[in-house]
Amino acid sequence: MYSFEHYIHFVDGKVTEDNLPKEVVVNDTTITFKYGEPIQLHVVVDVKNEMSLHYVFEDNVHAEVIETRHVEENGVLNRTFTNGAYSHVNFFNENEGTGKNTYLDEGHSSHDSMLQLGYSELSDASIEASYTFELDGEGADVRLRMAALSKDKEKKHYKVHIKHNAPHTTGIMDNYGVAKDEAHLVIDGIGTITNGQNGSASHQTNKIIVFDPKCYASANPFLYIDEYDVQASHAAGVGKMDEEHLYYLQSRGLTKRQAMQLITYGYLMPVVEVVDNQMIKERFELALSKVGA
Repeated sequence: MYSFEHYIHFVDGKVTEDNLPKEVVVNDTTITFKYGEPIQLHVVVDVKNEMSLHYVFEDNVHAEVIETRHVEENGVLNRTFTNGAYSHVNFFNENEGTGKNTYLDEGHSSHDSMLQLGYSELSDASIEASYTFELDGEGADVRLRMAALSKDKEKKHYKVHIKHNAPHTTGIMDNYGVAKDEAHLVIDGIGTITNGQNGSASHQTNKIIVFDPKCYASANPFLYIDEYDVQASHAAGVGKMDEEHLYYLQSRGLTKRQAMQLITYGYLMPVVEVVDNQMIKERFELALSKVGA
């Protein structure tokens, strides 16, 4: 059930099971990571109604975290991330919700910190999500990678915002999605560089492929730049599945379902290629290998 030696399991805000290293302190629903040995922690979260969870990474912390969340119908999960100076955190999110779910993330990064997040959004839920990360200290770096699948009649809407409040900060997002059947999938990517934050870089990629004519998909990039000496770019697009590709795979002996599974896997795989952390790479690959299985 747990992927690391150290773990903690919350059910509606209550700890039901844990095995924590000495560098991790839990107070109610606040998990504090203290400086010491590199930390690996698997967090499992079960939410029936609404829950808030707070991650605090103190200065100089090095940590790898997997969070697996099971959110039930109309469940809400609120999370905050506080990243101390010189902290280096790789964080993977596994979404296994059902019904209609709401996710709200808010993060703040201090100077010279690095936070890399992987979001595996492959659940059977309809989702309304807002993920906002603010770079508050010079040299802070946030990189967010997301793979999203919307199928059947699911409706998924993600707003991803990285805001630069200090100079020489880096914010990068890579969001890839697939829409099938009669599903809706919307990804809004927002990069904001406020005045005075010279030397900062904001880059985003938002791409969705549509499998069926009754799908709805939209990939919307927004850049709000109030400073001249910066780097900023965006790439966004919604495309249709190549029918010839599907026919070719079927001609090689695959069923239509197998062929579509392979195409889905191939289209979402680029999110893995931009990740430079082995744990996040492996978790993405494992999650994507189960798509459509």
